[in-house]
Amino acid sequence: MRKGIVFICSMILIFQLGIFLTQAAMSSDPDVQTVAKQGQHMLMTREEFRKWLFNNTFNRKISLIQHHHTWAPSYKHFKGNNHFIMLRGMENFHKREMGWKTIAQNITTFPDGKIAVSRPFNMAPEGTIGPRANKEAIMIENIGNFDAGHDAMTKEQRETIIYITALLCIKFGLTPSVDSITYHHWWNLKTGERVLDNAKDYDVKSCPGTNFFGGNSTKSAKSNFYPLVSRKIDEILATME
Repeated sequence: MRKGIVFICSMILIFQLGIFLTQAAMSSDPDVQTVAKQGQHMLMTREEFRKWLFNNTFNRKISLIQHHHTWAPSYKHFKGNNHFIMLRGMENFHKREMGWKTIAQNITTFPDGKIAVSRPFNMAPEGTIGPRANKEAIMIENIGNFDAGHDAMTKEQRETIIYITALLCIKFGLTPSVDSITYHHWWNLKTGERVLDNAKDYDVKSCPGTNFFGGNSTKSAKSNFYPLVSRKIDEILATME
């Protein structure tokens, strides 16, 4: 009887040890990450975002990626650890002052290269870019004031912007062009129609900044931004073969 009890106790200890070792192995596995969350906001690294994106399906047609800069808050407001404070501030402003359902953007990028997913991808973004641009879009809001003479984009944020734009193109079958990756500057504030470079300054925003990857014109996007995204798409696809 006593031997039987000892045997059972030993088996229980072995079983518990197995669970402990499995959990320890999982916690040290770089592929098993715990994404930081507060409310609807999920804060991720680039690789965490990649896994999240490719492991999820969405029931809304997405044919356009929007790029914006916040203008305010800008780099001077980022303290390195206040991602969620900034996200909640934007969310509260968008709901209380703008009358939107929740935070306008689906994605936010930060100067340290981190990425936040806030507004669900199955919800179209809101914002002054207008309903036509929002209907089938994913909105990316990049923390910073990227007008010339203001914030100089960090290397980490630059890499994140290129990387997640490439990931979204792969996920939704898009090829970088003015029809698939758009800047807020190309949309008339009054009519919500796409005007590209053909508008007076007072009819459009400078967003995502007059120095966003060298400029906010379609020529700049074609010369400076789209080639970087296309190269990153090729790099990512090579790792998926």
